[in-house]
Amino acid sequence: MQTSLEKEKEFFVDYTDSFLEKENTTLNENINLKKTHSLRVTQHALKLAKSLKLDAHAVELSAIIGLFHDIGRFTQYRDYHTFSDKDSVYHGDLGIKVLKDLQKSHAFSATEWDVILTAIHNHGLPKIESNLSDETLLFSKIIRDADKMDIFYIVDAYYKSMLKGKRNVALELGLENEDKLSPSVFDSFMNEEIILKSDMQFINDFKVLQAAWIFDLNFEYTKNYIKETEYLQSIIAQITVPDKREIIKEKAENYLASTG
Repeated sequence: MQTSLEKEKEFFVDYTDSFLEKENTTLNENINLKKTHSLRVTQHALKLAKSLKLDAHAVELSAIIGLFHDIGRFTQYRDYHTFSDKDSVYHGDLGIKVLKDLQKSHAFSATEWDVILTAIHNHGLPKIESNLSDETLLFSKIIRDADKMDIFYIVDAYYKSMLKGKRNVALELGLENEDKLSPSVFDSFMNEEIILKSDMQFINDFKVLQAAWIFDLNFEYTKNYIKETEYLQSIIAQITVPDKREIIKEKAENYLASTG
């Protein structure tokens, strides 16, 4: 007998594959990128929830939130040809609309449904909303950490591919590929602040924004993952402003060393 998670995975794969178009290489590449990202986040969320010793139901719910957290990305890319929320719509809320239109609430209790939608809404915000229940806050933190774990992997691989001349403009969010770093982005990092996407102008800014995620990690499991994988170090090494890069590297190393 299938578990709820297995059933939802089947649904998710069928749903995302419906966006694929014959001979549309660019669209298919980006649809598959977000599909595989979501499947990996599902596993990260499941393992993270297990590390917190949550019960089986909470572990499965964490994984289902991971599966659906980016479900708005597929219509976003099809309709707007971008993953930039600034140039389209916030993908978290678009995902909520998609799930409602698909009538996915029928598969969950009212409490589960509320947790799923609230966590999806919060996963991509600069900060989690302040009015959440303890239960919903926990699941929102889990998906935010699980999402970051996989994005570190994705962007590290992408920045390395850029060195070989391979580009995917959808991942660059329309940013300028110059050897520059916005002063406000650098200052925010040094102040251990979350950097807003609206403050970015250069791809280097995006790299620093991602590095600044270390200031928004919620669990020791996630921090240990970041330390062990070395994706962070690799991303920082690819910042093409040498003087600022070394300061950022030292700041990140000292921060991680001081937090466990």
